[in-house]
Amino acid sequence: MRLVRKVSVRLIGPPLFIKLISIAIVALFAISASPARAQDAEKARELFQQGSKYYDLGQFDKAIEAWQQGYDQKPDPGFLYNIAQAYRQKQDAAKAIFFYKGYLRNSPKAKNRSEVDQKIAALQKQLDAGGTGTTTPPPGNGTTTPPTTTTTTTTTTATTPVTPPPGTSTLPPPTEPPPAYGTPPPASFGEAPPTVAVGPAPASAVGPGHLELNAGIGPAFWQTGVDGSAAPSFVFNMGAGWLFGAPTSRLRFRLGAMFGYTFLAANEDKSNVGFVSLLADPALEIRLTESGRLYLDLDLAIGLQWATGIQRRSKLLDPTVPIMSVDGPQGMAQVRAGAGMGYRFTPQLAVYSSLSQSSSPKKQYFYSDIKRVEWLFGLAYRF
Repeated sequence: MRLVRKVSVRLIGPPLFIKLISIAIVALFAISASPARAQDAEKARELFQQGSKYYDLGQFDKAIEAWQQGYDQKPDPGFLYNIAQAYRQKQDAAKAIFFYKGYLRNSPKAKNRSEVDQKIAALQKQLDAGGTGTTTPPPGNGTTTPPTTTTTTTTTTATTPVTPPPGTSTLPPPTEPPPAYGTPPPASFGEAPPTVAVGPAPASAVGPGHLELNAGIGPAFWQTGVDGSAAPSFVFNMGAGWLFGAPTSRLRFRLGAMFGYTFLAANEDKSNVGFVSLLADPALEIRLTESGRLYLDLDLAIGLQWATGIQRRSKLLDPTVPIMSVDGPQGMAQVRAGAGMGYRFTPQLAVYSSLSQSSSPKKQYFYSDIKRVEWLFGLAYRF
């Protein structure tokens, strides 16, 4: 007897939707809370330039304040060196020593380490000689008044000048050009305007576009779903999505849709059963390098899958059910979780490889849940 049955599609229950919404909320929160490192570096450079201007004008307190704010934006040891230089100009030996030591502690392989050690030793001698090291000269005045030592005897009192500690007198301007921007402080700073090791922002490999199209192809490995073994097949996916967040952000959220097609030789005569997917595909893009050239992509897609071309005695059907034929495409829910790695050749064009697992719950009269692993290689283009 020929039995014809149409099986209704079973949709995903509310708990899964709640999980997806929770993931989306967490992703959006991560995007809004993530530090924009490129923006912080740009702010740090601006504060460095402000501090250098104040330093040139002899306004050392303002220079120190600007560099301290710059260190908050980007904790680069060069800021600590510059702050120490300004305190040394202010003749505040104790604070200069503190920041010189902080510079060496955070930059143990500094090229000018021996020169900084000498400055620390000279300032320490100044403190040991009885100087408070807190006299502030007028702005722009690079000369200092040597500390004096008074020797008292029973008959006479003499005031003998003490030789100024090395490193506290004003040195002539350097004859060589300033170091390249972004290099560590050189070993011959003297009293020249300080340099901070804050490099220029790397060229961004991410374009300003928000609309992305992608397409990929690769093998599909069937895990469950058939009565017996299933040979690997191929899968083709294409999708489109809109990215939220600034191109310089470390994390960006993409809301998109995906179309997929694959097949399986599951019929008794070895003919193929086709699988067509249409999924909503929210994803999280994570920048792995400062330029954004290398990135990680995590997505969790949900939607429907239709199986077409199922014949009688197909390995997809439950063998314990009387022989039956299937009328039309069989729809079923589908969940697809994946992770991929991408590399940008240009701000618009990227190549990627992704690994994902697709699963659909068992339908009535089917053999089991349908699960497969998809390994895709493709291109992504951003407008």
